[in-house]
Parts: sequence; structure tokens; C-alpha cells
Amino acid sequence: MIKDINYISDYFIENFQGGAEISDNVVINFLVSNGYTVNKIQSFNFNPLIENKKTYIISNFSQLSEINKKWFINSKIKYIIIERDQKYVKTRNTVMYKDFIAPPDQIVNKEFYQKAHKVFCLTGHSANLLKQHINLTNVISLGCTHFSSEHFNILKNNLNNKKNNKFVITAGKRSDLAIQYCKENNLKFEIINKINYKNFIEQLSYYKGIVFFSHMVESCCRLLIEARILNLTIITDNKNGCTYENWFKEKKGINLLNFLEKEMPNNLNRIKKEL
Repeated sequence: MIKDINYISDYFIENFQGGAEISDNVVINFLVSNGYTVNKIQSFNFNPLIENKKTYIISNFSQLSEINKKWFINSKIKYIIIERDQKYVKTRNTVMYKDFIAPPDQIVNKEFYQKAHKVFCLTGHSANLLKQHINLTNVISLGCTHFSSEHFNILKNNLNNKKNNKFVITAGKRSDLAIQYCKENNLKFEIINKINYKNFIEQLSYYKGIVFFSHMVESCCRLLIEARILNLTIITDNKNGCTYENWFKEKKGINLLNFLEKEMPNNLNRIKKEL
């Protein structure tokens, strides 16, 4: 079994603390705790003449050059893709199309996905959209994005915080649409920034609900999962992969937290199994 892994992504948690970077960090720490050596490489810095490990995990790759994608396609190197957004279309977003299905002339990176050992999608909705665009047999749905034990403990510690009578909107991610919705429906709201994880979850936990309308088709949407664990009322649309999962519809609060905490090792081990 190969224990040396090259992990490629546009950014890592040291560069930017977005949902993808937080998720990747959980995967990396899990692999390290299982005896793997993980070499993190930002996609724009990747050089196949220098990096010669035999197994690769590729997360966000919008800055991976076409030459280097061709190298993966043509080599016998084993690589796994963790699909974070819709990099199989030119715009990386199919929100403007009926049923989120882009026309054939918009499809890109087809062979890159086809030649991957496995393509892991975070949710069934994300996996189904990918397969409707590219005929693939190597796609696996993980069922959720990645949370660490520390993340679950932070959420658990804020479950019983007393709620105010306001809805929360997170800065960015088309907050203008959420603001407009609140004004049109006479909802009291506040806008908060995503600061460090612990403080952000604590802030989020005090609100009655959340209004979230993304400009993209979200592979999963970590924010909505956190809000549901914290028992917030959720106002959103049909663009979020997590909302299609049965566990999201059926569970919330401590029941959802306990379910995901139990499922997370299975999720991570599915990736490890394919290395």
C-alpha cells in the first residue's frame, strides 16, 4: 500500500478558510493520523517533473494548467478527484440552466474526470449532476462534506444557546438576495462575517434562523448543515446538495449531529480505501 500522497488543491486552510479548505483539512488530518505522509501542493505550483509520488488526491483544480491535466490523463499515475464544485462546465456553475444541466458545448475536463481512479462527490445530488453531464462509472457519493471531532464538539457546545428573534445572513455568497428577501418579508436580520470557526459557530447559534441564497449550485453547503444542527430555521432554495439528502430532511439538532458524527469515519474511510 502506497503511504505517500500528493494532495493538490487551489488553496489550503493556511491560505483561505472556506468550506472546501476546511473539508480538505479534515481529510488530510485523517490520512496523517492513519500513517500517511501527505504533501500539500497548490495547483498552480504543481510540477510533475518534481513531484513523483504515485498516488494523488485532487480537490479544487481551477488553477491546474491544461498541460498538467494532460499529464495526469496520459500517465499511469493513480489520481482521485474530490469534486467541490462543477468544474466539468466552463462557468463552474449550472445555475442558469434548466434542472442545472448545461448544454454539451459547455462541458470541459471530460477526459480528466474519466481517467480518474475515482471521483468522490460530497452528495448524491452533486454526483447525479456530474453523471448527467459526463457518462462516468467511477463516481462515488460521500453523502456529506467533512467535519472533524473538534468541529462536532464546537457545535455540541453551542446547541443550547438562547436564540434571539432575528435571522442571520452571512456576508458574501450573494447576501444581496437574502437581504432583499428579509426586507420584502419584514424579517429582522443581521449580517455576520465568517471569522474563525469557533467564534463563527457561537455567533450563528444565537439566531432564530438563516437566510441563504447562493449564486452557485452548491455541492453540499456546510453552512446549512451547521445551521440545522444548531436548530435554526432555514430559508433557502434548491441549489444546495445537502438539502436533497434524507438525513438533512429527517434530522436536526443533536440527532443530526450524532448521526453525522457516527457516519464521518465511514465517509473518510471510503476515500482511504481507494488509495
